[in-house]
Amino acid sequence: MNRILADPALEAQPNFEFPAYAAWLNAIIAGGPTREAALEQMAESWRLERQERIVLWQQQSEEDLRVQREQEDQERTAKEAEAAEEQREAEKKKPKINDFDTEAVVADVLIPRPSQYALQKIKSMEYVELWYFSPEGCREALDSCRSTAEDSFGLAKVDGYVAFKPMASFKASQKALQDHDLSWRQFDMAKTSFLIHIDKCGWPDKHQQALALFFTLITNHEHRMRTRGEKTLLRYAGFVRREWHDRLAQNQGFNIGIFNSALYNTLLDDVWEAERDESIKLVYTSAKSSFRD
Repeated sequence: MNRILADPALEAQPNFEFPAYAAWLNAIIAGGPTREAALEQMAESWRLERQERIVLWQQQSEEDLRVQREQEDQERTAKEAEAAEEQREAEKKKPKINDFDTEAVVADVLIPRPSQYALQKIKSMEYVELWYFSPEGCREALDSCRSTAEDSFGLAKVDGYVAFKPMASFKASQKALQDHDLSWRQFDMAKTSFLIHIDKCGWPDKHQQALALFFTLITNHEHRMRTRGEKTLLRYAGFVRREWHDRLAQNQGFNIGIFNSALYNTLLDDVWEAERDESIKLVYTSAKSSFRD
């Protein structure tokens, strides 16, 4: 159906006496009606035809209005979806902060914070020396943080975004000690902090429990009070924990919570032999010095 371009209700009735309508008028008169009756018949026909067009115009207007509203609804829905997507993207980029318990207070004892390097190792569930969790290691991390203004920066991926971070957070400390070079005090304090931080980083319960038992067996070992006991136990702790991480990376993990007495005795012999060799060397050096004098 062709569109109606103007409202038929606004049209004025034509003058059917004009020459343009003469043929139509004469055709009606030829049928018998008078001129006046023919003119009235023509007017009535026009009114009926206009009324039909008025109805069609109203239907057309209602359909146009419906289509317009649908289009507006679609545009509004599209804009709302676009705005919602922009809001989601903005939320992703906003810094995140977790909620807190309004009734909770800070702990009575605060665990010293190790370096970013050590924390990243823990988050990646990789091996890291216990020294970083000792008082000395945490103090060195604090001193390093105070001097970050003078440090160079590098790019790092943080929560899906690239950010500048101090280069110190990527590097191992030059002051770091191997586990077997720690003092017993350093070892005992560091392992407690280490266990707390792996729990915070969500290590599997199975691994945490095995490590907790591992450290308990070492710190409570009957040989600790013997000569070379602590030194040997520190060597055992350092070598076994590193070996454990290496085997885990190869999918050949063992239960670190089971104490291997045979390995401990071998390390004890190594410590004794090393001390003997050092004593012989000292005696030889002293004798040689005396001979020269």
